[in-house]
Amino acid sequence: MIKKTDKKIFKILIQIFSLVILFVPSILFAKGLITCGAVNATPPEPACDFNQLIATINKIIEFLLIYFATPLAAICFAYAGFLYITSAGSSENVSKAKTILKNVIIGYVIALAAWLIVKTILVSLGFSGPMFLDIK
Repeated sequence: MIKKTDKKIFKILIQIFSLVILFVPSILFAKGLITCGAVNATPPEPACDFNQLIATINKIIEFLLIYFATPLAAICFAYAGFLYITSAGSSENVSKAKTILKNVIIGYVIALAAWLIVKTILVSLGFSGPMFLDIK
């Protein structure tokens, strides 16, 4: 059974997701993640080829992991800790804090595992350009 508050939260999340989808392209260009194919750039940028595409994908992954997922995980950790400390023995808040903590850890590990899978595939395909977290 879905509560009214759950429906409100779901609607808010859908709105946030829609805004992210609308504004991510402009953020990526402003951040300098897409660095190929600019006609009037000084100095001239290289043409967009496969290596530039892979380098751009790596920059986007770096942006999402370092500048988006890591701070978001830290905020969620802080929120779960706040709930745990201020629970005053309330088993409901303690279980909510533990659930949040568990979900954040699982989500962040999945994000890092996805990066590892992408890196493994790229290395096996022979990509030798700059990589995010270039661990050898």
